[in-house]
This record gives sequence, C-alpha cells and structure tokens, in this order.
Amino acid sequence: MAPWPTGTTRLFALLGHPVARSASPAMHNAALRRRGVDAVYLALDVDPARADQVADAMRTLGLSGANLTVPLKEAVLPHLDRLAPSAALAGAANTVLNHGGVLVGHNTDGAGLLAHLAHLGVAPARRAIVLGAGGSGRAVAAALAQNGAQVLILNRNPARAQAAVAALKAQGLVGLSTGPLDAEAFATAAPRCDLVVHCTPGASAGVLALDPRLPEGASWVDLNYWDPNPPHREALVRAGRRFVPGWGMLAFQGAAALSLFIGENVQGAELLADLPEGVQ
Repeated sequence: MAPWPTGTTRLFALLGHPVARSASPAMHNAALRRRGVDAVYLALDVDPARADQVADAMRTLGLSGANLTVPLKEAVLPHLDRLAPSAALAGAANTVLNHGGVLVGHNTDGAGLLAHLAHLGVAPARRAIVLGAGGSGRAVAAALAQNGAQVLILNRNPARAQAAVAALKAQGLVGLSTGPLDAEAFATAAPRCDLVVHCTPGASAGVLALDPRLPEGASWVDLNYWDPNPPHREALVRAGRRFVPGWGMLAFQGAAALSLFIGENVQGAELLADLPEGVQ
C-alpha cells in the first residue's frame, strides 16, 4: 500500500454546520484504512450563509465526494448538476459525487434508516410518525412511504410539511399526511402508530412537549446520535418500548455513501462496529 497520505490521495468530506461533534470522520477513515484506499475523510465546517458556494468549492478543490448535513442538504440542491432518483425523491442530498467537475447528488438517509431497522429485526412500519420536515425528515418519510407505511409528518411550520408531502405525492407516493408538531396532534396519532422517527435537530420545545406513550411493540428512533440525553428515552424504556439511537442510521447511511465514494460494497454492520461500544 502506498504511503498515506500521498499527492494523489482522494479527499472526501462532511460539510455542514456544526460538524465538530460528528463521528463520521473516524468511522469513514477506519473503513478506508482497512481497505487500503488512498483517501481521507474530513469534517469541514461551512458558514450556512455560503451554502450557494459549496458546489463550486467542491469543483475548485477537487473533492472526490462529500456528505452534507444540516443545513446544506436542501440548500445545495439547486447548485448540483444532476440528482440521482434518491435525492430527487427526498428533495435533499446527503451525498454528492464529483465526476470530473460534474456533481451528482444522492440521498442515503432513508435507505440507511430502513436497513438499520431491518438489522435490528424491527418489522416494517405500517403507521409511522416523522417529527420534522427538513432534509432528513423528508428522506425518511419518502423511504417509509415507499416501503408501504402510512406516514404522518409533524412539523413546527405546518406549511413546510405540507410542501414536502405535496412534492412526494407528485412523485407518486401515497399514504402521506401532515400536522403541526404539538402535543395534541401527536396524542391523536400515537395510539395507532408503530414507529416514531425524530428528525428535528435536538430537543426542541415541541418535541419535549410530546407525551411519548406508544402502543405495545412500537419503536422510537432519534437521529441525533450525538445527544447524550435524548428526549423521552427514559420514559420509553421504562414503558418497555424500543428506543433506537441514531448511531445505527449513521452507520448504515454512511455505508451506502462510502460504497458510492469508493465503488466497493460496504456493509452497515461493519461501520457500526467502529462506533461506541454498546451501540446497536
């Protein structure tokens, strides 16, 4: 294997704000080294006000690929050259490949969530509640609907959720509805759901106000893997409900992205093994 890094080392990066707490660089670099791939993966903090310059920066600096996180998944979309079906459907890109200056957006979030739930042995959802209508929320809602679930998107700004559902329905998805992210709307839907996916960034007041009582057998997924005290975890666990931290989705969507980056099949379980001990 060539010395690492070299003058021909490919550069992949996580772009967003904030990124200092991200586990992605350690996870991806471990997988790259195991495979002897001459590449490195960095986390680069991007001023949200300069989202319109991200695509040009990737071309100028020759980044081979990038993962996008908050708040860039939707903001960068108009500046890409092409969208893979996954990004077009989700209305957001979390993965961008640079093909000689041609930037192609993909989205591995929704597929990553479904793959992790399958890895845990969780049955496919029939009725799901998605908290948040941002890039991750829309990607998750699209994947769940494609997988046959009835999906309710609750968002602090109902108009944004309505726009997301309208866009998904325009692409042929069915079984989608919206509501405000408040205690009343959640309490009405929760007794009939078997999955809740928390896609808002952190413990917002709207999420904290929810009563997390769910039917027997239901699961709650919180995508904020970095949060040491995610909202409602203790109450859910006490009630015997499955609480799934976002580490698994990080690993499985990351494996799908890394597979695109290096052209090799990377399994989510492999990346999951590189994350903190006890993570499932």
